[in-house]
Amino acid sequence: MTFEIGTVRVWKVGDTSIKKIKTEKGWKTIYKDRSGPRPKLRSLIYGVGIDDVMIPYFTQTRTWSTWNNIIRRTDKRDIKYLSNGQEHYLDCTLDSRWYKLSAFKEWIEQWDDYGNKQVDKDILIPGNLHYGPDTCLMVRPIVNNWFKPNKRGGGDLPRGVCHNPDWKKGKSPNPYRSQIKPIGGKRKGLGYYATIEEASAVFEEARKEQIKVLIETETDPKVKNAMMECEFK
Repeated sequence: MTFEIGTVRVWKVGDTSIKKIKTEKGWKTIYKDRSGPRPKLRSLIYGVGIDDVMIPYFTQTRTWSTWNNIIRRTDKRDIKYLSNGQEHYLDCTLDSRWYKLSAFKEWIEQWDDYGNKQVDKDILIPGNLHYGPDTCLMVRPIVNNWFKPNKRGGGDLPRGVCHNPDWKKGKSPNPYRSQIKPIGGKRKGLGYYATIEEASAVFEEARKEQIKVLIETETDPKVKNAMMECEFK
């Protein structure tokens, strides 16, 4: 059977449909998004990411977005992004196994309720800067937030510490204030202090109490054990 130039046909490849058009040089694949083309037709994400999941519109999922963002923030692939409030990711690296979207997807989907969890690199190995299947966990957003090591307060102050505006007005002898927002509650003050170290120490003690609540309510044994080891080392 012969086809005129400009003829469009659709081929079924598994669950995916591939549309092709007849040209002078043969059949050419047509696609408007990433929902259908063969893997070799897809461009690399930030030069290394291999988008090899052939599920229609998978690029619109949270899993794809998470994978894309991890690649973006590691190995200094997007310096402009890292220099705009994301400096704490400057030294982060990525396990080459996660270059493939299919491998990342398989790892994520082994976790219960993964659709409502986030990738965490800080709990399993304190001080870790490497993203990969052996160094990361999937945790609840609130857990991820409380274990972030680089979350800061105002300016260069440590988390939980801020400047006391009354000190600048001469209404207080202490220049620093410690405060915390308890789990499920409203932000509350923890007092005023003469030094950053004093204010930070008070916050960290209060933070430990919140961490205990998270540990008690954690249902994933691997995450729970990692939280306990991380917090009480």
